[in-house]
Amino acid sequence: MKKTGMTLIEVLVASVILGAGLMVLLTGASRCLAVVHKAKNYQVAQWTLNMGELDYPVIDTNDVMDLAVPPYEYDNGFTFERVVEDDDDDDGLYVIRTIVTWPERGRVAKEEVVRYVLQVEDD
Repeated sequence: MKKTGMTLIEVLVASVILGAGLMVLLTGASRCLAVVHKAKNYQVAQWTLNMGELDYPVIDTNDVMDLAVPPYEYDNGFTFERVVEDDDDDDGLYVIRTIVTWPERGRVAKEEVVRYVLQVEDD
């Protein structure tokens, strides 16, 4: 007797193998899309940081506290802010934190650049 078709077991095994392959492909594709989304947000954050630095440059001033910038939101939904922190040691060393924030999946994501500025007072 000659067999001309596939048995039910062979069809089920083929379906399981096909399903597992599709699951692996869809998982890989979703991870790739997540990486692309994060890379895009990082690139836009860098652009916002550069625009903020152009709009509010760090220049040599009489008072370092003048370098502080309140939160400023750009048209793309990203916010630029610069905070100046004094270490209260009277040594003239200040910490300048430049922060870019944006909404991402119901929470706030941020990138931060930290600089140290030494202000020497003339006698």
